[in-house]
Amino acid sequence: MEKNKEVILFVCNHGFAYDAMTEARKAGARGGTIIHGRSSISTEKEKFFGITLHPEKDILMIVCLEEQKEVLMKAITSKYGVTTEARGLCFSIKIEDSIGFSFDPIPFPVEK
Repeated sequence: MEKNKEVILFVCNHGFAYDAMTEARKAGARGGTIIHGRSSISTEKEKFFGITLHPEKDILMIVCLEEQKEVLMKAITSKYGVTTEARGLCFSIKIEDSIGFSFDPIPFPVEK
């Protein structure tokens, strides 16, 4: 029987996704993918309700088991959440179908 999986999406200011992934690994994540992008707001820093918005953004995507989701999201946002310089937003989406993901124990140590 296939285990329920989710994808965590963490959107933050550029440069913080790598550090957020380090926190996620400490909490049990096996890996993630970082995509670099730009906000649709503008090409310059702007103030919005007193918050400086940066145009460069990172998106960290982590596929995890449903039971890992809350721990991973809390690990990431506790250091890089919306009230920090990272301005990180975090949410998850259920994965209905997937191919190629394995959550079996790794037979060898993974470098961190």
